[in-house]
Amino acid sequence: MEQLRALRVGQVVGLGFGLTLFLASFIGLLGRLTYDISRWQRDTIQVRSDVERLTLQLEILSIQRTEALRRYLDTADATWFSMYETRQSAYGDTNLLLTNLLTTPAEKAALQNVVAAETALNDKAQEILRLYDGNFQASARFLWMSEGNLAQNNLLQAIEKLRQVQGDTSTAIINRARQNETIAILSVSLLVPLMLVGGIVAGLIITRSITKPISNLVKTITLLGSDLTVRVETSGPQEIAFLGETINGMAASLLKSSRSLQAYKDRLEQELKLASQIQASFLPSTLPQSSWLELAVFWKSAREVGGDFYTYVELGKGRQGIAVGDVSGKGAPAAMAGALTEGLLEAYAPMHATPETLLTELNKDLATRLAPNHMNVACCYAIIDEATSCLTVANAGCMYPYLRRNDALQEITVGGMPLGSWTDFDYTSLSVSLQPGDLIVFSTDGLVEARNEQDEMLGFDRFQAELQKLPPDIHAQTAVNQLVEVAMNFANHGDLQDDITILVARVVDKH
Repeated sequence: MEQLRALRVGQVVGLGFGLTLFLASFIGLLGRLTYDISRWQRDTIQVRSDVERLTLQLEILSIQRTEALRRYLDTADATWFSMYETRQSAYGDTNLLLTNLLTTPAEKAALQNVVAAETALNDKAQEILRLYDGNFQASARFLWMSEGNLAQNNLLQAIEKLRQVQGDTSTAIINRARQNETIAILSVSLLVPLMLVGGIVAGLIITRSITKPISNLVKTITLLGSDLTVRVETSGPQEIAFLGETINGMAASLLKSSRSLQAYKDRLEQELKLASQIQASFLPSTLPQSSWLELAVFWKSAREVGGDFYTYVELGKGRQGIAVGDVSGKGAPAAMAGALTEGLLEAYAPMHATPETLLTELNKDLATRLAPNHMNVACCYAIIDEATSCLTVANAGCMYPYLRRNDALQEITVGGMPLGSWTDFDYTSLSVSLQPGDLIVFSTDGLVEARNEQDEMLGFDRFQAELQKLPPDIHAQTAVNQLVEVAMNFANHGDLQDDITILVARVVDKH
């Protein structure tokens, strides 16, 4: 660097002191401009890094705070409540810092959505804590599981949307940085003819000292589009070297953010896997068998979690309640609505002697809970009475159950509106006398809607034909396996388009 300055002064003095002053002033202004641009880029990138860090911290604090509140509700341990308050305070401080750093209208709007979701979650948390402190601990826990988790999910979705907006803003900053580089290159190009006037040797030296590092910058920045581990060789004049260091810092920040996003994605996938295991644990792992009745079931969700469910309720005096259901939609919202419906059904079932009264009460309860999200639940509930050998079925928008007796196949045609669709709806039931060897098949629509590579559905005709092919003395579990295998073969064992649930009951001859 010292040799470069000495060479430039020697050549310029030979051409005239006046020209030297002019060129020195011009180069000084250019250097100052480049330096200011580099400083602005570094500061801007630092702010973006702080914004991404604070947003990630906001998300982590939200999850930790929610976990502390849940554990407090489960254990009544004041330590968890203290941790909840600590995370709540830290969340507020982080949110305040993030608010002061955001400048674009899109980011501010996204942050407002986060604030709105946070307010809704806090209101729900306060409501739950009031119930809990008022000795309604069970109600508080239930409210948390049914509505608190939903509010938390809304907050996490709002934070994720904020992260997406921040990613778009960071992209815009990189584009502006490239525009600034173009301006810098053009400025250097204008310097070349001036240096030729001042002296070919001095011009060549100064030009090479500036254009070569910038060429390396451009080449490296081009590579950064596909490989964030590439770094600029910080050589040349101080300003260009500093620009290279700034770009290296930007690349390091982007690489860190990319790895953080990948870690977040991996964490979400792990959480979905855990959610799938939890949902499966809500369902009966095995169905009870008796000398009079065989029960078998198959359940599989199209995604990590799904909206299909089934359950079994022992009603006493030889009466057994069984149900299958299908929540509108897919994924986590459907899984939560399905878990809620399953829990309410199991709680209400012992209080109702008939299926239609159970579905009527369940519908009134779910109508207010599911209305805000425009969801409903198709559900078929049946009571099998061993003493009277009678099957009584009520149906809320689910597929008709099938009765296979000997070689005859009969649809049990009783229906009704899906649960949660209409507040005041009175359901009806249909009773059928059972005989030894009868097969009763309950299914959601995922089985008949299985699609092959030509986008054809399995359909009711094929499904009914397969039901009639079942041998008269087939066991319930074997029947389930054969029907599921038919659907899987039809779809060529590809990805499921919808959740699948099929439950088969077989009446056994006691003698």
